[in-house]
Amino acid sequence: MGVPREAPPAKLFAAVMHRPHFDPEPVLKRLADRYGPIDIRSASVPFDGSRYYEPEMGSELVKFFVSFDGLFPQERLAEVKLEANELESRDADARGRVCNVDPGIITHYSVILATTKGYAHRIYLGKKVYAETTLLFRRGALEPLPWTYPDYRNALAEGFFREGRSILLKQVVIKGLAM
Repeated sequence: MGVPREAPPAKLFAAVMHRPHFDPEPVLKRLADRYGPIDIRSASVPFDGSRYYEPEMGSELVKFFVSFDGLFPQERLAEVKLEANELESRDADARGRVCNVDPGIITHYSVILATTKGYAHRIYLGKKVYAETTLLFRRGALEPLPWTYPDYRNALAEGFFREGRSILLKQVVIKGLAM
């Protein structure tokens, strides 16, 4: 019989996408005020993985990833997704969102996204939020899954998530926690 254990800590990150002339710095400050200092920030790149957001946000969108210093309790992911949705609403205009904030966690074995959309491969977390394992750390490689979004399959994402995992593993060792 398995013995229930607490989930090991994770590293909180957010994928931030915005309209080309929107300044994301105030959003990042609000995120840092809630979740701690930003310790990694990827380069900003054009978002060309999908046209899903164009009706609301327009074209020529820009995307980057950030992560937050410190260890994060996995059970808080649904709460963070709801807070991100509120944050997006603050800057919205008559057309809709100008900035999209998608939180997730990096664990020692995977990258997990939070979403409000259910699907066959997503697990319900409660609070109208689902979790999706989108990347796996296996045999020294970052491995996408059949449903992994294109913008999580590129060198920018791979570098960001590898660095995030490396920091997570160092923090866990320093704190003497089990993974």
